[in-house]
Amino acid sequence: MTDQLQDRPSGFVRAGQSVIRFLRRMNAPAYPATEPAWTQGMTMAAVMIVFVILLLHPYDEWLSRTLSSHGRLREARHLTDIGLSQWYLIPAFAVAVCLIGIDWWGLARTRRVQFGLIYSQATFAFWAIALSGIFTNIAKFLIGRARPKFIDTLGPNAFSPFVSGYDFASFPSGHSTTMGAVGAVLALWFPRWRIAIILATMFIAFTRILVRAHYPTDVVAGYSVGFLLTVALARFLSGRRTAFVSDGRFWPKIRFRDNFW
Repeated sequence: MTDQLQDRPSGFVRAGQSVIRFLRRMNAPAYPATEPAWTQGMTMAAVMIVFVILLLHPYDEWLSRTLSSHGRLREARHLTDIGLSQWYLIPAFAVAVCLIGIDWWGLARTRRVQFGLIYSQATFAFWAIALSGIFTNIAKFLIGRARPKFIDTLGPNAFSPFVSGYDFASFPSGHSTTMGAVGAVLALWFPRWRIAIILATMFIAFTRILVRAHYPTDVVAGYSVGFLLTVALARFLSGRRTAFVSDGRFWPKIRFRDNFW
C-alpha cells in the first residue's frame, strides 16, 4: 500500500499533466459532424450589432445626458460594480486551481464526474471572461474613445488611439463585456432561466451609462463582445467534447450534467 502511494505523482505533477492534456485537446481537430464554433447566424448578429451601433452613435450624447440625470434611475447606480471582472475571475481561478491537482483516478466514479464537471465549468468561466476582457482591452487601446466625463469639453466623438489609461478607454465597455460573458455563462448553466439572465445582465451593463462611465454604444459593443465570444468558446469546446457536448443546437449542453446528482 505504501509503495502504491509513493508511486502516485504529486499534486504539481498531476496539475502539469492536466494542463498538457488540456492543451492537446484544444489543439486537436473537432470531432466529425460537430457544429462549428462560429456560425453564420453569429456573423449576421455581429453585423446587425455594428449596424445598431452606427445608428445609435449620433444619439450618444443626448442619451448619455438624459439617462445619467434621470432621477428614478439613480438608485440603480450601485449595481454597476457587479460588472467588475474580478468578482468572477478570482473565484473561478481559485476553484480550478484547487481541483486541477487532485488524484482523479483515486476517486470513485461518481465523485470524479462531479469534480470534473465543477473543474471544467470553472475553467470555462475563467477563460470566457478573461479572453473577452483581453479582446476588449485591446480594442480600447486601438480606438481610444474619450469617456463621457469629457463630453462638455471634447464631445462624444473624441478619439486618441494608442493612449493607455482610463480617460480614453470608453469603447467598448469593459464592465459590459464582463456582463455579456457572465450572461452567456449563466445562460449555458441555467437554460430555463436564459431570457431572465440575459435581461438582468443587460440591465447591469446599462448602469454604466447611468454613472457616466460609458456611452450607450460602448455598452452595446461591450456586452455583444462578451456574449458572442463566450458562446463561441463553449461551441469550440463542445466540438472537442470538453466541458460541453453538441446536440446540433445553437446552445451546447454541459457535459456530464445529467450524471452530476
